[in-house]
Amino acid sequence: MAKDSNTPFIARPQWEKHYKGWHIVDCAVRDRNIVYLVARPDLDVEKQSSTWDHDIGTRLLSIYLDEQNVEKRHGWSELDGFNRPRCGVSRKPIAQALVVARNNEGSVYSIGGGKPGAMERIGTDLNPITQRVKCIDGYAYSVGRNRKIFKRVAVGRWERLEGLPKPGEGEISDVGFNDMDGLSEKELYAVGAGGDVWRYEGKKWTRCDFPSNEQLGTVTVGPDGKVYISGEGGNLWIGSKDTWKQVYKGESSLLNNSSVWFENQLWLCSDYQLRVWDGKEVRRPQHNGVDVVYTGHMDAYDGLLVIASLYDVNAYDGKSWKTLVAPYS
Repeated sequence: MAKDSNTPFIARPQWEKHYKGWHIVDCAVRDRNIVYLVARPDLDVEKQSSTWDHDIGTRLLSIYLDEQNVEKRHGWSELDGFNRPRCGVSRKPIAQALVVARNNEGSVYSIGGGKPGAMERIGTDLNPITQRVKCIDGYAYSVGRNRKIFKRVAVGRWERLEGLPKPGEGEISDVGFNDMDGLSEKELYAVGAGGDVWRYEGKKWTRCDFPSNEQLGTVTVGPDGKVYISGEGGNLWIGSKDTWKQVYKGESSLLNNSSVWFENQLWLCSDYQLRVWDGKEVRRPQHNGVDVVYTGHMDAYDGLLVIASLYDVNAYDGKSWKTLVAPYS
């Protein structure tokens, strides 16, 4: 495995106190110096099956990459009642970490930007059931079931993007969107189940004529405006509006968890594999001639790519890989 620094950034005493016995379920990059992780306690199968998910604890972990003092390189918050939490960030109106519960109330915990930790709600009667938190042009969006998307327009205030029709009775897309992306809020793409692809132009949503009814997991809009959609088995589609071409047929049994544009390539990450699309083929990324084989969840921003598996977190700045978190035992 390609590594330029084998010594974890988080020292052993801090790892044993805040990471040991927990597994990481999501990550987000606020900027090149601040990374957020969401973790949950390790439970045996019997205890996990007999426990309501919202009764399982949640921990928000912050890593400060520009901190020289080993003891001050991370922070943490303990959260209760967060069902299947997702991690995200906002950069407007202020930079904050967001932990969003995938429940009917849309419970949100926010912290940072000089403000103490606080609870928010996306909507008490709107059943957002967030699948992903996406930051686009600085603003955080909740992407969820039943084609519901909410924009965090201010601290503590989320507004629904109108214009998306409700799924019809029996329509497979009632499971909703899994991801969205865009270069700005003037043009957004949202994707989900049953080949459900929608394009937003300022105030109007239009359903795209997508040539497959497969489950769609991620979408990334490249800097040139091309749209990259990954689907079942790791299939990769490229296009825009109503024109799409499948450029790769995957062989995985899992959807990708994340896709990001970094260092002039599309990166695709699942619980099973890490791949890049270099404009010609989908392949394993390499560093110094060695395959990079990290898996899990991924985010990138401000010249930093982070990949978080259950127990390891690694970062890449385009020149070298650095281990941020790794088990000491």
